[in-house]
Amino acid sequence: MADHPSKTKRRGIRKDECGASGVEFLIIATTMVAVFLAMVQFGIRFHAQRVAEAAAREGAVAGAHWNGSAGTGRAKAQAFVADDGAPAVTGSRVSSSRSATRARVTVTVEVVSLLWWLDDPITQSATVPVERFAR
Repeated sequence: MADHPSKTKRRGIRKDECGASGVEFLIIATTMVAVFLAMVQFGIRFHAQRVAEAAAREGAVAGAHWNGSAGTGRAKAQAFVADDGAPAVTGSRVSSSRSATRARVTVTVEVVSLLWWLDDPITQSATVPVERFAR
């Protein structure tokens, strides 16, 4: 025996729910795009931070060499950022100093920005003891 049509009635879309799925999709899609962009931006910032850190370290080591200078350290750090920071870094500033005992290099990089609230510059410093000839 077949069921009566009123007992097997499917739930239909009510008039007050018309268009709700489009709004739900828009909210979910917007949220997913924002989360994806935030993840990519954090990856870019992580890479830029590592580039700045390595450039400062390389520059400080070059400046601390027994025949190095503050200019040598600055040039080495600038070259490192130019070579390795290409996709994530849009600009950089390098300062360096050398005393009788220490060489210090500070690198500040500007980061590629996908989200305007995560585009602060990143600054990293490295200090290394100067090589000396001891008898």
